[in-house]
Amino acid sequence: MIEFIKVRHQMLHGETLPKLFGLPDSALRRRQSVGVNSIAWNIWHLLRIEDITLSRFVANVPQVHTAGSWQSNMGIAYGHMGTAMPYADVEVLSDTIDMVALRGYQHAVAAQSTQTLAGLDLGRLHHQWDAAHMRAVVAGEAVCIPAITEGVISYWGALNVGRFVLDYTQVHPQNHIGEVGVIAGLLGVSL
Repeated sequence: MIEFIKVRHQMLHGETLPKLFGLPDSALRRRQSVGVNSIAWNIWHLLRIEDITLSRFVANVPQVHTAGSWQSNMGIAYGHMGTAMPYADVEVLSDTIDMVALRGYQHAVAAQSTQTLAGLDLGRLHHQWDAAHMRAVVAGEAVCIPAITEGVISYWGALNVGRFVLDYTQVHPQNHIGEVGVIAGLLGVSL
């Protein structure tokens, strides 16, 4: 199973995301309506989640985001993952994020995650993090907006390393790639 995950992860970062970055800037940034995220927001969000979860709950290493200067490089005010982000903030991020820096962040996240997957100790797949580690990461590293902190701690606290790997290299990114497909269709953009 882990080999399948590695192949699909490589496809996401080596084929799918580069194809999306090839879309016109206007298509990446545009939101069809107030309740719809942009393609750029979806890319940023799925990368933030992968970075947070694989870095802190699989490898237990610093996030790529915080180890580098990615927040300032991307020109955004948000270090969190974007879940439950107010739509006004989604609009600002969509309009202002530096797409070259976002692509650089994607490369950095892919490299660290690939290294994490390559060195994954399969004996740790059933390991769950204790409440102190979960709270230190979610609340202490401000990976989500304050209003959802307790819910994220509760949800992620129930996951083991194997679920973090499966959910955040496969399931979560594919949900957002599906959303991107819908957005592209609404915009009349061919993927």
